[in-house]
Amino acid sequence: LPLPSARTTVMYTRVAAVVLALVQCVAGIDNGIGMTPPMGWRSWNAYHSDVDQSLMEKVMSKMTERKWKNAEGTLVSVADIGYTNVGLDDNWQACGTGYQRSFHDSNGNPLVNTSRFPNMTAMTSYGHHRNLRVGWYMNNCICSENTFTDPTYIAKHMERSAYAVAEAGFDSVKLVGCGQFRNLSWWADLLNATGRPIMIENCHWGQTVPGQDNGDAPCSGTGTPSDCPYNFYRSSEDIQPNWESMFDNLQSTISYQGYPPLSRPGAWAYPDMLEVGNLASHEEDRSHFGAWCIVSSPLILGYDMSDDAVTARVWDVISNTEAIAVNQAWAGHPGRLVASAATSGVISYQVWGKLLPSSSQAAFVINNEPTSSVDVAIDFTRFNFYESETVSVRDIWSREDLGTAVGTFKTGPIAPHDSRFYTFSRLETI
Repeated sequence: LPLPSARTTVMYTRVAAVVLALVQCVAGIDNGIGMTPPMGWRSWNAYHSDVDQSLMEKVMSKMTERKWKNAEGTLVSVADIGYTNVGLDDNWQACGTGYQRSFHDSNGNPLVNTSRFPNMTAMTSYGHHRNLRVGWYMNNCICSENTFTDPTYIAKHMERSAYAVAEAGFDSVKLVGCGQFRNLSWWADLLNATGRPIMIENCHWGQTVPGQDNGDAPCSGTGTPSDCPYNFYRSSEDIQPNWESMFDNLQSTISYQGYPPLSRPGAWAYPDMLEVGNLASHEEDRSHFGAWCIVSSPLILGYDMSDDAVTARVWDVISNTEAIAVNQAWAGHPGRLVASAATSGVISYQVWGKLLPSSSQAAFVINNEPTSSVDVAIDFTRFNFYESETVSVRDIWSREDLGTAVGTFKTGPIAPHDSRFYTFSRLETI
């Protein structure tokens, strides 16, 4: 969804100050969720505002159909691979029907467009019966709410919204920055108080991030788990279904890869939903997927899950359990940019790395050239191996061992917008 236009006024700033005085900020979100990057599917990239309960339930059925072969030849579902979160995005609300032409009533309860979603609780139950976790969306962008000034009503609005998330049986909620209800610490406090573990996605487009001393969610972001009042946070603007947008969003994760890193268990940096299945080629799809894996981003699919032809086209990518294992592993760091080469100021290729358990390393090489191949020599010393050390190399994309190398490993030609994905391991010594 697009960034909201500037609507902040002196009046609203004063109201926000009053509201902040009424609530107690939490030191992190007490839900025990998000220790690994979440995996699932969300509606916006595929359907935008054209979504309803019937479509969401169809997606849930598709996610749990065991009709796709894994690497061992067993029939499995998308959910069996690990994509178990399914999220409803914007346009569930009854715009303009509530208090002061909002989509909440005078008691603060959210008003659902029942012509699109006749029974939210039935929808979440439909997902739960299929062992899926179901997510909602609040502080919406479509008909955003920015006109409330009464602190008492604002508090009721927040309290009843959080209660509604739990009452309808949702397991997660995406909190965007379009309306005036941006205080994520307050949201986390209220959601914790429901007694239901609810995963929180911070969708403030990189404006509310770990390490901030004030604002909508002050936190250091350096503990394990993170002390931030959300489980993953947008590091970027909205992704678009093209290579340039995907590559730009990948760069937004670099700021959170320091020491100590701010992307970590409990609060992961998130350059937005995946556009795998929506890009121009298979090469672009798998490069995009590999990029999100190497930086420990949440893996939230966004293609038309009701279309089996798309799933068939991307199945070898999204079901690559070795790539997913890299994404889910935690050995103290979420992944980092190791090297970058540019031509005339434009990035030609990048090498990314991530420490894995047992001191292995994952390496990901992405070719940003639109029309030409690149050959890359990967320097093992940049991955904490000795210059004279013999290193075992495995190709994640082809799922095969490539033997050993000393000092450097040469990728061979990488086609335009394609990538290579490896694990590097020390040889065992006796």
